[in-house]
Amino acid sequence: MGRHESTLRVSSQRSTLATGFYASTPVQTALGWTAVSALGPGDLVMTRDRGLMPVATVRTEYHAALWSVRIPADALGNAGPVMLPPGQPLLIQTDWALPFSGDNLALVPATALEGWHGIAPHVPAQTEAILQLRLDQPAILFIGPGLLAGCDGTDDAAFDLKRLMQSPRRPVLPLAAARHMVAQLVADEACEAIKALQAADLRPPPNLS
Repeated sequence: MGRHESTLRVSSQRSTLATGFYASTPVQTALGWTAVSALGPGDLVMTRDRGLMPVATVRTEYHAALWSVRIPADALGNAGPVMLPPGQPLLIQTDWALPFSGDNLALVPATALEGWHGIAPHVPAQTEAILQLRLDQPAILFIGPGLLAGCDGTDDAAFDLKRLMQSPRRPVLPLAAARHMVAQLVADEACEAIKALQAADLRPPPNLS
């Protein structure tokens, strides 16, 4: 492990949210949890739908995000806090995803989750380089541990019709739609909390006699 191409890329598209993984982000591999910075072409990473897949490329980018997204421990089932660039897609499960994806799973930019379960922007952004991990086909990686993150295929895979037919890429929800969906989740949980408080108030007082 540890063999990857180091490429300086400075983006001029300021409206595009940064995606990828910070160097220290743990990824589940054939050898256990490994920092992204230690991965190189040929290393096997665990994916949600296709099992172990080899890494095709890892590119290092130094155009930092304006902010990072901090996901505190247990926010999404993750064992510890995780920092991600704001545009990095994460897979979440909710019935609110049905109108957008046709099932109860949705890939959403990390920044869309801000305000839910303590997930919040971190300014300034984490200063580590952002690494772009690519596989032969799009897949969902285990990171965190405890999180599921979208990972693109190589440029060749993006234009290979046969590969696309065999393994269609789950689309990432547009930011506005993702934020609307997360707002519904926040509202649902707030309603449940209010109901729980009301139920507690209606309980008879304890018998102190």
